[in-house]
Amino acid sequence: MNHFDNRIKQRAAKEQTPVPPSFSTRLHETCTQLKSSEKHPSHSILSIWKLCAAAVFIFVALPNISVSAANAMEQIPVLGSLVQVVTLRNYQYDDGQSSASVSIPEIQDPDQAGIQLNQSIEQDISALIAQFEADVQVLTNGGHQLLDVSYDVVTNTEEWFTLRVNALEIRGSGHEMVRYYHINRATQEVATLSTLFASDQDYVSALSQEVRRQMEAQQGDPFFLNHFSGIAPEQNFYWNEDGNLVLVFDEGTIAAASEGIVEFVIPDEILSSLQ
Repeated sequence: MNHFDNRIKQRAAKEQTPVPPSFSTRLHETCTQLKSSEKHPSHSILSIWKLCAAAVFIFVALPNISVSAANAMEQIPVLGSLVQVVTLRNYQYDDGQSSASVSIPEIQDPDQAGIQLNQSIEQDISALIAQFEADVQVLTNGGHQLLDVSYDVVTNTEEWFTLRVNALEIRGSGHEMVRYYHINRATQEVATLSTLFASDQDYVSALSQEVRRQMEAQQGDPFFLNHFSGIAPEQNFYWNEDGNLVLVFDEGTIAAASEGIVEFVIPDEILSSLQ
């Protein structure tokens, strides 16, 4: 199996796309015909297996490979809600010293929120690529660097959508960062941390105090404790599976780089006090 086939299997396994019952039923009916094919020549059995494999490929793999195919499937009522994000384009580079593998996603949402997020995502990733290309010129006489950018869907419900972009930069040492992009589907608006609270709530101070409390409880590095002035007004965040607000900090910003990306789960009582 070639590299392309492996990428298809990995993407299908990662996204775990649910199959509509009607599709499952038809696929099952087709594949069960194999039982009645025992008396037929072997090439008939092989043909049916090929049809089954092709059906699975079209439903699971094709939307993630082709933007035009995903757009076409968006028009099918049964499948429309399943095709949410596709890879807009890939950026690949390797000259032996510098290498990059970047996937730029596109949210398939015609509303203003989707358009706005797509613009933000492409702008943020383009900035990483621009920095990488600038460093390529510096490294012509030695040194190595790597840029790897991927994405995955964190939450996808009728109420909320969250896409995470993961970036790893290596120039002598590694630096990992993540960015979360949200749509509040109830309002069809882009959501950021500030939009979660009323304008008269001092959520920055309240959440900063809670983060500091957890850092002290974890006996964090005194250097970072002394230099922690508070969270950013639009701090990275997401909702975990338990419905808790999780604040996210890039590697090296609030703890030693060896700790990687650091997260703090905010207790419900803290959020309740800010409502």
